[in-house]
Amino acid sequence: MDNSSDILSGYSGNMLMGSLQRLATLYERDPEACYLEVGVFQGLTLLSVANSCPKLTCYGIDNFSQFDPKGENLGIVNYRAEKLGISNKVLINEDYEDALEALDSHTNNRKVGLYFVDGPHDYRSQLMCLELALPYLHEEATIIIDDCNYRHVRQANRDFLVTHPEFKLVFEAYTKCHPGNMTPEEEEKARKGWWNGVNIIAKDLNNRLPVMYPPTERSRTLYENEHIIHAAKHSELAPQALKVMQSFGELNPVSLLKSIRHYYSCLNQLKNKANLAERFSVTNTYSEELTSSRHNNLP
Repeated sequence: MDNSSDILSGYSGNMLMGSLQRLATLYERDPEACYLEVGVFQGLTLLSVANSCPKLTCYGIDNFSQFDPKGENLGIVNYRAEKLGISNKVLINEDYEDALEALDSHTNNRKVGLYFVDGPHDYRSQLMCLELALPYLHEEATIIIDDCNYRHVRQANRDFLVTHPEFKLVFEAYTKCHPGNMTPEEEEKARKGWWNGVNIIAKDLNNRLPVMYPPTERSRTLYENEHIIHAAKHSELAPQALKVMQSFGELNPVSLLKSIRHYYSCLNQLKNKANLAERFSVTNTYSEELTSSRHNNLP
C-alpha cells in the first residue's frame, strides 16, 4: 500500500501532483529519459514522482537557500526518501543556473522528459529556468510550471513561447489569488486542485497544436520599473522600502514602526557589505571595473 501521503507534505495541489505522476510514466519506458525539477523544498513533488515511477531517474535541483531558515530541508528530503525506500532520486545541491548550465555532468546525458519548474519566481529566474534547460529536453518533452497565478511568471512563460514556437501551451489553470490570501474553505479547494496556478507546455515539433498564450498585461510598466530599482543607491533594500511605504499607506503605526526598524537594520547590514559612499543617488551602472573595450578573436 502506498503510504507516501503519510510521509510527504508541502505546497502543491492534488491535481498538479497527479499530473506529474501520470505524465512521468510516459517517459519511464525510455532508458535515456529522466524527470527533472527545479525547487525541491522538502521533497513533496520529487519524491512522489520518484515513488510512483521507480524505473525513472528523478533529479531535483535546489541549493536550499530559500524557505529553509533552520537548514533542515536537505535532511528532511533524504529522510523521507529513506522512509519510502526511494533509490531513484538524485539531488543536485547547487544554484539552479550552475546546475542547468552543466546539467549533462549530473544526468549522464539523459534527456529531460518531464520538467517541473518551481524554483525562484522572479521574472528572470523563471525565464532562465526555461532557456537553460533547452539543450537537455527530450524531443517529446513536457514542461509543467507552478505558481502561474503570478503575472510575472505568466509573462516569462509567454515570452518563452513567443521566442520558441516549437513549444505550445496545452493547459492552464488559475485561482483568484494566492492560497495564503484565501479563506480556509478556498484554500482547501485549491489544495485539491492546482494550488497557485499552473501552465503545461509541450514540445510540438510537428506543429500540430494551435498557438495559445497565458494571459498577460500589455503594459510593461512593472518590468520597466525594474531599471529604476536596479540603478538606485539602495537597490538591495527595495523590498524593505516597499514594506515601509505600504505600512504608511495603510496608516498602521505599529506596522510602520516595525518596517522602519527592519529597513534600517538591513541598511546597516548592507553598509557592512558594500561601499555605499561610492554609489550615486540614481543611475548607478556598476561599470567602473569594466574594460573600455575588448575583442573576441579567433584562436
